[in-house]
Amino acid sequence: MSSIKIPVLIAGGGPAGMATAIVLASRGIMCVVAEPVIELEPKAGETIPPSARQLFAKLGIEALLGAREHLPCYGNKFVWGSLGEKDFFGGVYGHGWHLNRVHFEKQLRALVQGVIAGGIIGYRITHCMEVDDGWKVLLQDEKNNVMELLCNFLVDATGRVSRVARILGIQRKRLDKLTGLWCVIDTVDQIKPFYTFIEAVADGWWYAAPLQDKKLSLAFMTDSDLLHASMVSGRGYFEAARKLPLINPLVKDISAAQVQPTVYPASTSYITTRVGRNWLAAGDAAYAYDPISSYGILSSLENGFFAGHTIADSYSGDTEAIPAYDFLISSSFSNYLKMHALQYLQETRWRNEPFWQRRSPN
Repeated sequence: MSSIKIPVLIAGGGPAGMATAIVLASRGIMCVVAEPVIELEPKAGETIPPSARQLFAKLGIEALLGAREHLPCYGNKFVWGSLGEKDFFGGVYGHGWHLNRVHFEKQLRALVQGVIAGGIIGYRITHCMEVDDGWKVLLQDEKNNVMELLCNFLVDATGRVSRVARILGIQRKRLDKLTGLWCVIDTVDQIKPFYTFIEAVADGWWYAAPLQDKKLSLAFMTDSDLLHASMVSGRGYFEAARKLPLINPLVKDISAAQVQPTVYPASTSYITTRVGRNWLAAGDAAYAYDPISSYGILSSLENGFFAGHTIADSYSGDTEAIPAYDFLISSSFSNYLKMHALQYLQETRWRNEPFWQRRSPN
């Protein structure tokens, strides 16, 4: 089997991988993105704060936020310890956004296809082996066709799966059992004003956000061992949402028949080694965050931004670039853990319930 040689192979075509590719292109370094999922599946909507504008500008993707599929977000309404509201009005950066995740990732892919020389290929990594000047990588597509690549640098941007790290025998650790139940439902009218709604309950918390075309993104977060079978069914999920003072007005006119939630992992987790000789992990592959932090997509994009510059600096002979990258993302994760603990401490009504007990100081 003949091998194709490239400078950088990015495993994973999510926000972290795309941001890495965008930066590498801006630094004149050719890369290939290997992403097996060509047709994007629906994903939970994501709310990003006004400060995200800075990062989007640094990546040169701020214009993507102007698409009609992304709604403005003017603040948060919450029942978390007490009834509250936080407006973005008057802030330096204006409003935030309710991102349509599928559309946003399509935007990123189209942009990357236009700026990187190597393009995006529909393959997943099945094996990688370190060689003298980088890596020998085997990839496979959905028809079991096999490709061999040689690359100088390898990026693991495969999300919580952390495929490259697992192939290398690196352990992934979970700090909790947080699991999400999510669905998109049709509403009778467009929900206005455009806020994010968060409501704590005895066994977890709920998130709701309006989407374009009279749709609502609705998620329930709890620990996997606390998830009742009745909640996985659309009817049980819907009935629970109807009992909530903040969420009920958003769903009261919705038919239970259209509520079919999808289960997805949402725990705080990380891999024990995030960098090595000629490789690094970015985004959720390195560190994955609790959605309550609003770190998810921003952390992935920011990781990709720094990863791209780290690889380019390393190519230029900077031997401290990779250790500095690991220090940077690890420091961010340490700061997140402190803020994460403080966030959950604000809710005191159910401190004796298992979900909240697990998130209180020992």
